Amino acid sequence: MAAGSLVRRSGFQTLAHSLTSGGCPCLMIARAFILLALCIMTLILCQFSPETKGGNEAGVLAELPMVAGGFVGESEPPSQKEIELLPSDTIIVKRVYHTPGRSKENRDLANVSLVIAGNDSRSIHRPEVCLDGQGWTVTDSRVRDVKLLSGDVLQVRDLAIMREVLLGNGVKQSLHAHYIYWFVGTDVTTASNMERQILSFRDNILHNINHRWAYPSVMAWVTEDLPSVKTGQRMRSDEETVEMLLNLVRTLAPKFQKNLMPRT
Repeated sequence: MAAGSLVRRSGFQTLAHSLTSGGCPCLMIARAFILLALCIMTLILCQFSPETKGGNEAGVLAELPMVAGGFVGESEPPSQKEIELLPSDTIIVKRVYHTPGRSKENRDLANVSLVIAGNDSRSIHRPEVCLDGQGWTVTDSRVRDVKLLSGDVLQVRDLAIMREVLLGNGVKQSLHAHYIYWFVGTDVTTASNMERQILSFRDNILHNINHRWAYPSVMAWVTEDLPSVKTGQRMRSDEETVEMLLNLVRTLAPKFQKNLMPRT
């Protein structure tokens, strides 16, 4: 049995040697034809394959509206840390929205930002990473449905966050807030970073679409334990803060997200 195995191995080795050494003219010619056929097929695929769509055009406008429902927004420049950490071709648009014509005790404030990736995909990532670096702790994460005036439903991720702040009298207090975000591709949207990565892979392979991702976010403090004279806004409970932010998203998103804009 061992001798038979040795004979078979020897036969395989002889065949392999003849293939690699080029000793058989017929095999050499066959190899040449196979290589030529592969080269021709590659050229044909390169010539007739459709160009990759997307990549240069984002699914959002590179601006936030001045007015969104009952809110008016004032432009705010990117922070120095954002400029330093994000790739240089990243587009960052920020506004602070407030309800005008109201006293501090009755108005709302919300910070809104829109980050659009350039050629470097590092611009878009899980916001939880940045929040942690800013001292925030995520205490809850859930997906919420936002029903738009058009009847469309936009899914967003709501992060309940908190951190310790030092008051003027030297006393520490827990500051709670809600950070709501979602991802927007060329013609898709998702509240999941994992799904965003799957969509990128699927659409690149199957549909020749290279998404230029963006992520909008809205944020507001929970102010029920904070005096209006300190925060410049009304005292809101946790539930009221979420409701306010979702209402802002409802009127804001269709003004910059292309696949939610009214069809003409």
